[in-house]
Amino acid sequence: MGIWDGNRYVIKQKVLTIGRKYYIEDGSGKRIGFCKQKMFKLKEDIRIYTGEDMKEELLTIKQEQILDFSGTFVVKDTRTGEKVGYVGRKGLKSIFRDTWKLFDSERNEIGTVEEEGGIVAVLRRLVDWMKFVPKKYHFNHDGKEFALAKQKFQLIGDTWTLEIFPDCKVDNRLIVTAALMMDIVEQQRGG
Repeated sequence: MGIWDGNRYVIKQKVLTIGRKYYIEDGSGKRIGFCKQKMFKLKEDIRIYTGEDMKEELLTIKQEQILDFSGTFVVKDTRTGEKVGYVGRKGLKSIFRDTWKLFDSERNEIGTVEEEGGIVAVLRRLVDWMKFVPKKYHFNHDGKEFALAKQKFQLIGDTWTLEIFPDCKVDNRLIVTAALMMDIVEQQRGG
């Protein structure tokens, strides 16, 4: 079984570092990826490696345009050269409740990711201490949920548990990347 064939992943933000760094673990707690966000970039260019030594690259996540309020990112498998798909933030919809779209390599929409919470989601953006209330993101397509991302309560750093349901048809690499990007973008907004 390959590292992207699991049904559970954990994304942990490394704390007390310069710049944002994340670890990706599989369901057994084995570290399978490391991500370091480059600082002061006009366009995001994020890479996921097998480890902190950054010798072997797994995935690249690149923002398509510099001034893109919505933010669309192309995800590529570095080992195979395959374009995995796209992750796009719905700019205006995300003002009050984060909403993302997932697209396959041909740009066909294959999923929506929505923040749970209604009024709580709005309050997170208006009341400073509400950012500590853990979030949940539901991944669905055609009304059927295929994955769930849950944030763990922590005062410093973020930890996300990502559960991918057995009948999911979306590539796990795209789902993990979407969860990672949601946290990175939220951190940039001050969340």
